[in-house]
Amino acid sequence: MNPIRLKKYARVLLEIGVNFQKGQILLLQTCTDALDLARCLTEEAFMMGAKDVVVHLEDAQIEHLRALHCDTDTLKELPEWKKESLDYYLRQDCVQMSLMGSYPTLNEDVPSDHLLAKGFSSNELRNVVRKYIHAGTLKWTGTVYPNVNWARKVYPELSDHEALIRLEEALCKMMRIDDESDPVENWHKHCESLGKISAKLNDYNFRSLHITSELGTDITMDLVKDHIWTSAADMGSSKVKEPYVANMPTEEIFTDPDYRSVNGVAYASFPLMMSQKLVTDFSITFKDGKAVDCHASANEELLRDALFKNETTRRLGEVALVSKNSPIKRMNRIFYNGLIDENAACHLAFGQSFSSNIKNGASMSDQELLAHGVNVATSHNDFMIGTPETKVVGITFDGQEVVIMEHGDFVI
Repeated sequence: MNPIRLKKYARVLLEIGVNFQKGQILLLQTCTDALDLARCLTEEAFMMGAKDVVVHLEDAQIEHLRALHCDTDTLKELPEWKKESLDYYLRQDCVQMSLMGSYPTLNEDVPSDHLLAKGFSSNELRNVVRKYIHAGTLKWTGTVYPNVNWARKVYPELSDHEALIRLEEALCKMMRIDDESDPVENWHKHCESLGKISAKLNDYNFRSLHITSELGTDITMDLVKDHIWTSAADMGSSKVKEPYVANMPTEEIFTDPDYRSVNGVAYASFPLMMSQKLVTDFSITFKDGKAVDCHASANEELLRDALFKNETTRRLGEVALVSKNSPIKRMNRIFYNGLIDENAACHLAFGQSFSSNIKNGASMSDQELLAHGVNVATSHNDFMIGTPETKVVGITFDGQEVVIMEHGDFVI
């Protein structure tokens, strides 16, 4: 990435993503493919008055070798010092940022049980951060950075070098970064635009939603009482009062479904990377608030393991609306990365809900959240259901039906 764009990438992540303030600690978790950006972020953070920048590195090739050669018991192990290495800083005046790579074909030779075991320990480590996210006390963001393995999968018709350049250009476009304009100002305008839609949805205070698509999706759900639709820099009832953007890029407007009320079937419109392998052409059926069945054309066992791990993972934790005219969708590519693909299409998530999407949720105990229909779990898995013909209807408490989306776009 050229130096101008690299610096802009770092600046927008710090100023918009985590809204970094003088005297704070930046806790940066990064893959080695993103070291250029990590170094730039470190320099920019110190120029902004950082108390410290703490960097945790992970190398995809090394982790692939561990997954291939370690036994499953070893892969499941998560030493306490690893948890404490995060928690020590998260207890302080700290912001957290993840620079993630995507490696769609790297682990094709790794047995599924090894990937599941490794995924278990990775999720447990992520739960250290999630504890602060769901308490509403942490400013955090996650983003992606290109690599050759990923570029080759997204652009198979190009050479490795050309594919990497094309992926870099696509990511910069998603991040509203170019050589001329100010990305911070671009993001302020984007957040304002999404905020206008979430404000309309909040004004309606819908009781329930009905979502359909030409793939066969036909699913209904109540929304939790006193729910909040949030987007971009509007983080609902979080205790953190400074605005921040939790995922970059982002095009979604989302809230909490009442997990007890979900009925119907959801057909995926994108493949899903699970335990570092692709689950394709899948559907999930819900009855009385719980997933009761699922099917996939490839790696169904990975989907079943995540979905039916326990009672909490069988429940829906998020419903998110995304226009088919989002910049990411208009690129007409599947990016084989959850963070990006979820911002190209409406999506659902099974597992953990967001306490910030219900009024006063950040102050509620787990028992209180559950009593309000907000799911509490130890994992969160998004899957995309949006299509060119997706229709979303909101039903108000007095029985009025309001079309929110039609033909895949907002009409509200």
